[in-house]
Amino acid sequence: MIQIDFRTKINWHRRYRSPQGDKSEHEILRIFESDRGRIVNSPAIRRLQQKTQVFPLERNAAVRTRLTHSLEVQQVGRYIAKEILSRLKEQRLLEPYGLGELTGPFESIVEMACLMHDIGNPPFGHFGEAAINDWFRQRLFPSDAASQPLSSDRCAIPALRLREGEEGLNDLRRKVRQDLCHFEGNAQGIRLVHSLMRMNLTWAQVGCILKYTRPAWWQGEPPATHNYLMKKPGYYFSEESYIDRLRQELSLTPHGRFPLTWIMEAADDISYCVADLEDAVEKRIFSVEELYQHLYDAWGTHKKGSLFSQVVENAWEKSRSNTLSRSTEDQFFMYLRVNTLNKLVPYAAERFIDNMAQIYQGEFNHALLEDDSSYSQLLELYKNVAVRHVFSHPEVEQLELQGYRVISGLLDIYSPLLQLSVEAFSELVEKERVRRLPIESRLFHKLSPRHRLAYVEAVSKFDRQQPDWPVLEFYYRCRLIQDYISGMTDLYAWDEYRKLMAVE
Repeated sequence: MIQIDFRTKINWHRRYRSPQGDKSEHEILRIFESDRGRIVNSPAIRRLQQKTQVFPLERNAAVRTRLTHSLEVQQVGRYIAKEILSRLKEQRLLEPYGLGELTGPFESIVEMACLMHDIGNPPFGHFGEAAINDWFRQRLFPSDAASQPLSSDRCAIPALRLREGEEGLNDLRRKVRQDLCHFEGNAQGIRLVHSLMRMNLTWAQVGCILKYTRPAWWQGEPPATHNYLMKKPGYYFSEESYIDRLRQELSLTPHGRFPLTWIMEAADDISYCVADLEDAVEKRIFSVEELYQHLYDAWGTHKKGSLFSQVVENAWEKSRSNTLSRSTEDQFFMYLRVNTLNKLVPYAAERFIDNMAQIYQGEFNHALLEDDSSYSQLLELYKNVAVRHVFSHPEVEQLELQGYRVISGLLDIYSPLLQLSVEAFSELVEKERVRRLPIESRLFHKLSPRHRLAYVEAVSKFDRQQPDWPVLEFYYRCRLIQDYISGMTDLYAWDEYRKLMAVE
């Protein structure tokens, strides 16, 4: 029987300048309040207000941005956390589980992870991710490095091509090529918090945003025991040693997840499903009447007392009873949201408690709201209607294609920096302006000082005389470009692309 003690998981120490000695309940709460301040006041959170959820470059303020979405997720996460703690208290399990004095930090960690969960997303969301990964794949060809050195290796970077008799170095080249072609918002979030913004958050707070446990350089299928937890990259090679230390501090298994991350994930799933449909009605992609019909048709067999009737039909009937037709939309979504939360939040809490042993160990290989229940069916209903009628809408698809072109175009524009030799780029970094490199010098000046500093600090740790130096230097140079472009807001990326392409 596993011993569950959350005092070993809710680790309030930090990577740097960590509080020392034993702490009282009040002092521990203050440490997590400090985390809240660092997160809420960070520029990464502020930038979310100009990154949109579904509709890039949207001028209608009623349509969600990543920031308003994250605030909604934060509220749902708090609700689930409180529900779990309330049930554990009723069952008199708070003290046995080591949560007697940690209910405040438990809630705070979940809330702040929810607020931060999208900070690593690039402009234009998943299409931005796809553009970055496609661009690098077309130059690094990681599949050509999967086996032995090939004479036909298409990698455009000589330092990253596999060579006969250099097995140790070839392993590093494989790792780097794979890693750079698997940009992912969740992994970038870890990089932002630790390497770029140096927020020095508590181990528990960072652990809660490590949503996926697969390293970005992973090749082949993940083990069946962890195929859900490892379905996407969760961190990069650049943060490998930090994640190793994080696992140690939080007593995580090699591919295990931090227990409270399941709550953050459930909160996100509940929030975005309803939100995407509401935004589509706000954008006039379909009317609220058409939406109800889409939901009704997609549910399948209708029975009296089903979850659909308790949630969707109930919201529809209540909104219809309102005599002011203009408020029907608002009323419908208010009731739909309330009904959905009132059903799914208790179920998520129940699933968390029922699977506590596996979740505590970090080994529960499912989402809380992913099973064969009607609750999971309701979430799938919302997602399927959004996929069929929102994401495939011509306006949405056109915006996504434009976003893909903008990110690809910006990478093309900054590619001269990646074409420089190690020596030339090192000279540019040191002098900041090199007369024989007029284009590269101007591009380098446009990069954020924070990102340039992260590059300088990373490469300063390596011996330039070692054979792995050109590989590692190029890796961090690519990270520098990915950091800069992925950190842009939708609007800034759009404006920057137009300015540099001279299409004003």
